[in-house]
Amino acid sequence: MMSRSGRQLRHMATALAVLACCLAMAWLTYVIALGYYSRAHIAEVAQRSSFYALTLESQLARYESLPRIAALEPVLLDLLGHPSDAELRKKANAYLKAVQTNAELSAAYVMDSRGDTLASSNSDEPGSFVGSNYAFRPYFTEAMKDGTGRFYGVGNTTGVAGYFMAVPVRDPAHPERRAVGAVAIKASLDRYETSLATSGDIVLLVDRDNVTFLSSVTGWRYRSLTPLSASTRHKLDETRQYGGTALDRLGAKPSGFGRSGARPEGPGAASGPDSLDVAPFGGHSDSYHVVYRPVGPLGWKVAVLVDPSDDRRSALFASVSAAAATALVFALISVAWLRHSRKRERQRARMALSEVQRDIEQRIAERTAELTRANATLEEKVDALDVARRILRDTRDSAIQAGKLAALGQMAAGITHELNQPLAAIMTLSSNAVRMTELGHFADLTRNLVLIKDLAGRMGKIIAHVKGFARHEAISRESVSIAESLHQALALLESHRKTAEVSIRVEPVPRDAAVLASSIRIEQVFVNLLANAIDASAAAAKRREVRVTTEVIEDVVRVSVADSGNGIAPAVMSRLFEPFFTTKQTGKGLGLGLAISQAIVDEFGGRLLASNGHSSDGNSGTIPDLGGAVFVVELHRVTEESDSK
Repeated sequence: MMSRSGRQLRHMATALAVLACCLAMAWLTYVIALGYYSRAHIAEVAQRSSFYALTLESQLARYESLPRIAALEPVLLDLLGHPSDAELRKKANAYLKAVQTNAELSAAYVMDSRGDTLASSNSDEPGSFVGSNYAFRPYFTEAMKDGTGRFYGVGNTTGVAGYFMAVPVRDPAHPERRAVGAVAIKASLDRYETSLATSGDIVLLVDRDNVTFLSSVTGWRYRSLTPLSASTRHKLDETRQYGGTALDRLGAKPSGFGRSGARPEGPGAASGPDSLDVAPFGGHSDSYHVVYRPVGPLGWKVAVLVDPSDDRRSALFASVSAAAATALVFALISVAWLRHSRKRERQRARMALSEVQRDIEQRIAERTAELTRANATLEEKVDALDVARRILRDTRDSAIQAGKLAALGQMAAGITHELNQPLAAIMTLSSNAVRMTELGHFADLTRNLVLIKDLAGRMGKIIAHVKGFARHEAISRESVSIAESLHQALALLESHRKTAEVSIRVEPVPRDAAVLASSIRIEQVFVNLLANAIDASAAAAKRREVRVTTEVIEDVVRVSVADSGNGIAPAVMSRLFEPFFTTKQTGKGLGLGLAISQAIVDEFGGRLLASNGHSSDGNSGTIPDLGGAVFVVELHRVTEESDSK
């Protein structure tokens, strides 16, 4: 029979073996669980990093077409040809100011072939770009060499960072020649950085040299993730990309994290340190894993820092649970063995089992509570992801569509058609006149010459309408006849109206319907409203009709344009006058017509209103109803008092 000391040694050896198994199970569970939680966390962060990258790319795409459109402005080409002309410089400054304001840019400016700034949107502000030379900036040299230049850096004049884009300006008459200058814009990314600060993640935007230039953490901007070589520092100093910033290292330490498979690979992956030990201001160093996503055309990367402490805590809890489960298995085996071998200690074994069961129930209750909290946290993250997806859809919907040149081409084609008919008639009548001269039919010859004169006058009127509408005039105020402006607008749109098979009914215009404004600008408003009404009526399956009504109510002239289209949807009504918002198909419009019209009417102290169907605005006048949309232009009437002023 085994002695008491032998039994104690056996029990001690058994206990040590059980403890070793529990520790081994705990360590194995910790390793497996840590890998699982880390991969899941990295996958979740990778999705958010893709969202941050797509959001930035959408914002950058918004600026792609702006410098190209601005480079088409004739006054900029004229200024580059005559840089000392003060009047051209004034007009160019005003045009660039309008581009900067309408597109919500930080600045817009034009440079000659040497990089000297001739005109700028901030010409009347302190720190104006006019007179500064930016030939050392890569965006200028790339624009003059390759056609498009992009650059992000601290402004050499203002000291404010921004995203720069530049395109060359060429003479349309000689496109094969070298560019005579470049148009550049500067856009601020501060709003994007502010959104990063509220995202809940630690997000860095780094350039191809691993220098952080945007960050969700205050104080981490303009720090490098990796040591900078002497050539890189020389390049940054030469371009003055980040001013005089020292570009101290934020902190980087190699780790096996990237080799474990947690780091993204493939087309969406980007290079950089796998982990960061960050202690930029001294004190305790925090270690982070890093997830990268490439973004933009300049080799940028979105870097999201992942804190592994939560993963370690979850893995530790899993390991403790595994150890407890292993201990439970051994306890159950011990209980079963004790029940068969020690009947005398059955009661004690039952008490021990009850204690173990109570401990298990307590652990299960704790685990259930933790799982409940984890589930609530997961639901919050799912809701946040849904919000992020909605924001992404809205951002994609606000992308700019370029269609201005196509609309101009359609209008030119219609005018050409209007000129071809009388030109063909003139050729026929001229041939007849020659024959009548030979035959001596002078009476018929006279009638032919009168017809030729009338047709030539008709062609002259069409050309005069087009030249008057296209003329770039200075802002001036004069007495403008509403009847004459409507007549000019209808003449310009006559071909478009015939093509769309829409009838336009113009009610008699009162004789005193005259306003204090610019004739060309008011004509532009009527062209925009009538063109939209023709398009809306042509799209309707019912009658195709546009009705124009003019009323004089005290000192206000009200012009209403009603169409027989499908009206304005409630969701569209609130965004109707937003720039670049359009309901037309791709390539049919840029969404600037109503925004420009509203700006013109506001400039002359009037109002531009939109509604659906028959309604009244509280005044004595009424709005016609054709079942579609109604646009109302209200302007101050010219009176004897205003004429005297």
